Amino acid sequence: MPPAHGRPGQGDHDLARRLAAYSVLALAWGLAATGLVLLARSDAVWSPVQWYFVVDTADAVVYGLVGAVVLRRRLHPVGWLVALTGVGGGIAAVVSPLAAEYPMDVVPPSWTILQSTAWVPGTLSLMLVVPYLVSDARWPRPARLALGAGGLVIAGTLATRLTDPWPWPDAPGSYAPLPVRDATWARLAEPVNTWLTGAAIVLGLAAAAHAAVRRWRDPQARGLGWLAIGTVLITLTFVPLVVWPQGGGPRVELLTPLTHLASQAFFPAAVLVAVLRQRLWGIDLAVSRTLVWSLLTGMLVAGYFLVVAVLGLVTPADGAFTRVLATAVPAALVQPARGWLQRRVDRLVHGEGATPALSRVGRHLGSAGTPQETLTGMAESIAASFNLGAVRVLDATGTTLVTVGEPGPRPDLTDVPLIVRGQYAGALHTWPRPGERLDRRALTALTEVAPVVASAVHLAAVTAALRESRGRLAAARDDERRLLRRELHDQLGPALAGIGLGLAAVRNLPPEAADPLLVRLRSEVDARVEEVRALARGLVPPVLAELGLIAALRELVMRYEADGLAVVVRSAEDVREPAPEVAGAVYAIVAEATRNVVRHSGARTCVVDVVRTDAGTEGSGGGLLVTVEDDGRGMDGVADRPGVGTTSVRERAEGVGGTVVWGPG
Repeated sequence: MPPAHGRPGQGDHDLARRLAAYSVLALAWGLAATGLVLLARSDAVWSPVQWYFVVDTADAVVYGLVGAVVLRRRLHPVGWLVALTGVGGGIAAVVSPLAAEYPMDVVPPSWTILQSTAWVPGTLSLMLVVPYLVSDARWPRPARLALGAGGLVIAGTLATRLTDPWPWPDAPGSYAPLPVRDATWARLAEPVNTWLTGAAIVLGLAAAAHAAVRRWRDPQARGLGWLAIGTVLITLTFVPLVVWPQGGGPRVELLTPLTHLASQAFFPAAVLVAVLRQRLWGIDLAVSRTLVWSLLTGMLVAGYFLVVAVLGLVTPADGAFTRVLATAVPAALVQPARGWLQRRVDRLVHGEGATPALSRVGRHLGSAGTPQETLTGMAESIAASFNLGAVRVLDATGTTLVTVGEPGPRPDLTDVPLIVRGQYAGALHTWPRPGERLDRRALTALTEVAPVVASAVHLAAVTAALRESRGRLAAARDDERRLLRRELHDQLGPALAGIGLGLAAVRNLPPEAADPLLVRLRSEVDARVEEVRALARGLVPPVLAELGLIAALRELVMRYEADGLAVVVRSAEDVREPAPEVAGAVYAIVAEATRNVVRHSGARTCVVDVVRTDAGTEGSGGGLLVTVEDDGRGMDGVADRPGVGTTSVRERAEGVGGTVVWGPG
């Protein structure tokens, strides 16, 4: 049975990742530091060739760091290839000053070949292999063929450089550790190397096209666009080696390492962008500072050497002015460059933040067709703006309204309450992407977005209540129509039919016998006329418009005197005549309440109090508090088991912004 704290072997895997990451970082940076120390101790004169030392050192620093970041989260082939590039650059950076400073009896000739071979497997893999591996998608057949061809080019380039017998046969020895001393191979080795470089350029552009097509077809693979650009840049740096295989003069010799330096500074950032944008391998959000630091360092180093190179063409290379200006220009650009990088890296890693997210989320309030569509659009915008794994919106009862993404485990849940007018309206639940966490900045931004979501949740609740109320009102209208039909059909209809039969009988009776029957018929007609009037008053009491609410209530309760119920209507002097819709609702509520008193309570007295309150809509002069109280046995369970009448009372009150409370006095 697995332990409660995690999966079996999880701790061992984490230890392996830490060990791999820190080992790569220590090895790459240790080699870079060693190379810098050796260069500082040497008396070598600066030449364009030594720009390759700068490229190798930058590779060791930048790729060693990026490889460690990736391997710390997952032992993925991309992490190992990036680490291989950093270590290979570090080895080349160490060998370069050794070969320039020490004689061959101290540094074996076979070591110097590492200058031109140590970087090959890693750097070529960046442009020929990594664009295919950085995504978890399946490769189409052309991509598999290109990947295989890239592997052959890398192996062929290594084999060519390791077996090139140069300077043999012009000299007795060879720099390669495995020289093939054959005249034909000695003549073909350099052209073959050039052809392989050309093939690497073609395959590198194909790999960039693969990444670009993936980006175009799959909107989720947003970071692959940057990877495609980085692959193109690093591929184009090899073009001068094919166009001018024998060297094209000082400017070409300077162009090649400088373009390598620029592309090698851009490519690791492109790899991280691709990983972060797709949220691959659970790269932690702490990479933000690492990325800013590494990019800023690379920009400063590149800026320093670029200023030195440019000024070296117009001023003496060892002049004090050159050294001061080369130091001052990058120093002046440190703070602006850091701010510029920090803003863009924050947007990449943490998302857009609160202000753009508020704008994006707020647009859904007016653009969506239904409240459900509004909430769905908001949840999707929040997930995209904050780079979240899942977003869920709940109402005040805990019912899920919308879910976007796949919610993670409970410990990763962030619960943001939704408050409207001081009342709890629901909750916004968010989960980070696997392997990540939400920092304080993201949590603060979510709380700023929450009121907009709360308004949408409240709107959805009000809309649902309105829809439900409309349904109940339609049902109540149908019930009233059925009641009216029943009154007319079952009572007034038979009564009128009986009166008609009586009138027909009168015609057959002598006058002295017809008079008593006519008296009874007249009495029956009067009774039915009164029923019709009562029915009409129950529908739209005319006394409301003629005398006002209080008079209408007093006229209403007089009908219960025959049932033995004494009803008193009391009203304070400051009660103003309410709006017609409020007066109609109060009249109907009191009518239903007193009717229930007669039917269910067994009371002998009932009091209807109407007083003024400070509540109410603006400009209404306040609200009304209407209390119906009797001395009967009560209505236990009415609130728990509402009938048609009590439901109608509640709906009428809610229709004019009021509430109803049932309970013992």
